[in-house]
Amino acid sequence: MEHDIKHHLGQLPASGIWCAALTPLQADLSVDCARLARHARFLLNNGCHGIGLFGTTGEANAFSVAERMAALESLLSDGLSPSTLMVGTGCCALTDTVSLTRHAIEHGVNKILALPPFYYKNVTDDGLFRSFAQVIDRTARDELELYLYHFPAVSQTPISADLIAMLCEHFPTTIAGVKDSSSDLEHTLELASRFPQIAIFPGNETHLLATLENGCAGCISATANANPQGIRKIFDSCLSGDSSAHALQEQAFAIREVFGRHPLVSALKQHAAWSSGDDAWLRLRPPLTPLDKKAATALHSDLDQTTL
Repeated sequence: MEHDIKHHLGQLPASGIWCAALTPLQADLSVDCARLARHARFLLNNGCHGIGLFGTTGEANAFSVAERMAALESLLSDGLSPSTLMVGTGCCALTDTVSLTRHAIEHGVNKILALPPFYYKNVTDDGLFRSFAQVIDRTARDELELYLYHFPAVSQTPISADLIAMLCEHFPTTIAGVKDSSSDLEHTLELASRFPQIAIFPGNETHLLATLENGCAGCISATANANPQGIRKIFDSCLSGDSSAHALQEQAFAIREVFGRHPLVSALKQHAAWSSGDDAWLRLRPPLTPLDKKAATALHSDLDQTTL
């Protein structure tokens, strides 16, 4: 089993524990690039294989194309390796998605996580195929590694397995994986079984052990902002065949469950403020808001009862 998992992961475009990183803000609600760079280094130094920049947890759709580009450039100027980054670029406007994707690749970041265009609902697989195909064709870069972002609870625009199959058939060297934030273990495992050649990343660590043992690549997790070491230990224990993996999985599940009782981004920023002693982490772009005092107290109390 250990050899099989390691061998499979070695064949995938990407694998490991990736953190869907929070985006710290300055007092004027602009991106705080200095804090973002420090946070990214903290995550990489504490177990994360890579950083997912400007995903859902990073409040991506609260920021303009120019803001997202400037933040990426700042991180790279600060010395972060492009290979450790996966940049979210999916927007409602085709041209915005293309601009962000081209910009990332021009700066050496080839791993791109793309939501489908999500404003119009009940669109067809054919329409979504055309949208992703336009992004790929207009980007026109062989280096592009496209990871499809399936998050139907938020986007209300699912990426079906049949759509993934269409894209893999037409763009076999470009479609690199899927972030499956459906929170449906059976669905995730079905994707891993049907598409063994691409990296299937569950959108959290809740079933990390089970998914690793059944062909998935790791996870892209919001909770890794708070528990990077604990989640990495599950990954390493699974690969080494360590008998502690199941206990580590239970601990990580308990921590995730506590954060899940609250608006997730707000709860994670509250934890970041506590753990760093820096209340600047409490800033969110409206319409998101910080936890109120009662919720923050409950979060603190519940986390005290976990191993975090």
